[in-house]
Amino acid sequence: MNAESLKPFLLAADAGKRLNVLGDGITVLLHGRDTGGTISVVLADGDPGHGPPPHVHHREDETFHCIEGEIEGFCGDQTFKLMPGATAFLPRNIPHTWRVAGTRRAKVLVVLTPAGFEEFFEAVGAMSPTEQQDIPRVVALGKKYGLDILPPQ
Repeated sequence: MNAESLKPFLLAADAGKRLNVLGDGITVLLHGRDTGGTISVVLADGDPGHGPPPHVHHREDETFHCIEGEIEGFCGDQTFKLMPGATAFLPRNIPHTWRVAGTRRAKVLVVLTPAGFEEFFEAVGAMSPTEQQDIPRVVALGKKYGLDILPPQ
């Protein structure tokens, strides 16, 4: 799809595809098929202590914007803590992770450039909670989408 064939895309409030991904909520707001593969946007929400294991994206950069609660994590040798309104850019090929900090749920808008990783969320979200506990299966699925899941630090 080239830029001339793109059409405006509008999503109503409280719309989007809601998924359960490893115990956290992921809502796909903007899919790569809507943007010619240039960008995707998801809303991640989770309880205190929740977040992904350390990992590396080899295909996309991530931009996080904290909406509610707080998150903390690292990207390479840099640590970060995001409160509502704060934004962080996490480039591809650098190990990183984040988790919900504090005592309340957090909501984080995640922009992925280019698009494509939202399909990993959809694939994991299509698995039952029991299937999602099959870590070798999730790790293999991640590799299909350019994701290396690292051991906890």
